[in-house]
Amino acid sequence: MARNTKRTIPSSALTKYVNKENLPLISLIWLVVFSVVAIVVSCVAFDINVVIACVMVVLEAALAACLNRIPIWIHGLVFIAQIVIGILASQVGFMVLMAFIYVFAIAFLFIWANRW
Repeated sequence: MARNTKRTIPSSALTKYVNKENLPLISLIWLVVFSVVAIVVSCVAFDINVVIACVMVVLEAALAACLNRIPIWIHGLVFIAQIVIGILASQVGFMVLMAFIYVFAIAFLFIWANRW
């Protein structure tokens, strides 16, 4: 009698939680983690005050919430405008981090609104 040699791979704890229903929560967690990292990097590397860094993160999230339903090319213009503002204020690295906060917030809002 032939034995069945196929083995099933046990599902890990990670694959149990990573699914279509949990994608908005996972993207929110990544947004929060990146925001905290951006605040710490801004304070340590760019010598930005903690209050200013936190206020800028909140403003970026608010800007993303206000501009959530606009065409994608306008988001590109907002990204470029933030980089230009960083060049004018001599804080290019800080504004690049804040522009990526904006991009992650837009991605989170897109995933959250569509509930893939």
